[in-house]
Amino acid sequence: MGNTQPKRILILGGGFAGLSAAMELEKSLATDPGIEVTMANRENFFLFTPMLHEVAASDLDLTTIVNPARKMLRRVNFFAGEVKSIDLSSKKAVVAHGFDHHIHTLEYDYLVLGLGSTTNFYGLPGLQERSLTMKSLSDAMRLRNHLIAHLEEAASECCLVKNPLLTFVVAGGGFAGVETIAGINDFVRGALKTYPNLREEMLRVVLVHPGAVILPELGEKLGAYAQRKLSRVLPTEAWSSATAR
Repeated sequence: MGNTQPKRILILGGGFAGLSAAMELEKSLATDPGIEVTMANRENFFLFTPMLHEVAASDLDLTTIVNPARKMLRRVNFFAGEVKSIDLSSKKAVVAHGFDHHIHTLEYDYLVLGLGSTTNFYGLPGLQERSLTMKSLSDAMRLRNHLIAHLEEAASECCLVKNPLLTFVVAGGGFAGVETIAGINDFVRGALKTYPNLREEMLRVVLVHPGAVILPELGEKLGAYAQRKLSRVLPTEAWSSATAR
């Protein structure tokens, strides 16, 4: 009898899709000696992205929305690294790992792709360079620091300079966009009490959305209801049927 190699299942990505697949496979297959399950992810933790806006607004500590991957996966092998390429014909994935980003090759028999998505800037010149995204923990911290920097600069400037500094625009009226605009609104208005030179009427918070109503995931009726509630509860401009240019 020859040695039989275990079947190798490789999961790329440790977000909702990748982690869910890993946890299901851990329950059903990872105890099988003939199966080897490995998950590779750029970060060594799972990030609960729906609450990123709360970290940006200082409503939650960042440790609240992260969970170490190795603690969640007891029988699945974990590899921390950034996926660089996938060769489907030879069934290999190239992953950069460590401080020096040296290369590892992970071989597999079955591949699960859960690498997530990237932000679409629709080819608009300068948009990527001048905007902040909300997809990672560092994005949330960068947004928070950016808001504080704008408040600090506006506090020492004349009115003509204050207005642009105190205008905050979020593009996209889906769940993430609406939650982010609400978090920004709460954060900057709550911070005003520590800036005696700034007043609420100086702030301008704008939500830009290309559809007729916000939250298209909910359907037109519920989206319209949410838009009315948003305009009443928050002194926020909601520009529907508009796109960022």
